[in-house]
Amino acid sequence: MHRTATPTRRTVRLLRWIVPVLAVFGLTGCGLGLVYPRLDTVVGFYLEGLVTLEPEQSAELKRILAGNLEWHRRSELGDYSAFLREVAATVGRGSGREDWLAATRRTEQYWREVFEQAAPGYARLAATFTDAQVRELLESLERADEKERREYASRSPAERDTRREKSMRRAIERFTGPLTPAQRELLRKHVAASPSFVPEWLENRRVWREALADALEHRGAGAAFASRMQVLVARPDELWTPEYRAAVARRRDGLVDLMAGLDATLTPAQRAAAQRELLALADEVQDLARRRG
Repeated sequence: MHRTATPTRRTVRLLRWIVPVLAVFGLTGCGLGLVYPRLDTVVGFYLEGLVTLEPEQSAELKRILAGNLEWHRRSELGDYSAFLREVAATVGRGSGREDWLAATRRTEQYWREVFEQAAPGYARLAATFTDAQVRELLESLERADEKERREYASRSPAERDTRREKSMRRAIERFTGPLTPAQRELLRKHVAASPSFVPEWLENRRVWREALADALEHRGAGAAFASRMQVLVARPDELWTPEYRAAVARRRDGLVDLMAGLDATLTPAQRAAAQRELLALADEVQDLARRRG
């Protein structure tokens, strides 16, 4: 069997490029045109870092991911480009809470559509796993979650807030340029008022892993297994714990309030800079939509 090395943090982060519109939240600047055409390789590297695949399984995974990428390029990127132009226009005239909430909802829907399309291929591959591969996959996922748990526990609340504030500020300033002291204070207050939901997330991950383990126990069940995998891959929110669902809702509301608050304080120069960045990203996404191969 061939085993690919465990993915680096940078590799995992690059997975998010599968929905370029998420660059609004700080993922621009890495060369979308260089990264996007290699998504099938990146995602395959990540999955093969969790479970050792036989050569024929690796080849099947490559075919699945290439098909997913082509579908995404053909069917989705034009919509993302149009969406980014809409956001740019909204920022240009000044946007309120409802505008940012609508943008958040549309981004979430784009994610769901991507994984709705991808889930059947992953289910077909998972149906070929041996018992040893299933154990390896589940153990890898558990180790990854335990690593997240240890890293979270190793930091004080103040350290967590500092890291999150720095990350968010960097993402916002990628579009607006330097924030003013008043804007930085808005961000600081947001972080202080919205505690991390990593504990709820990790517990939710445990529940999801248990559901995955149960599904894989019945991977020979044909359509019933495919249906369960569709939920696990594309609609995991149907399995969320009440605590995690509430935490996600709080975090979404807090972020929407923050973006609306910051929007109200943008200077003309910041607003123009944000528009330019959004339109440049829209052009880049549109160019990707035209490419083939």
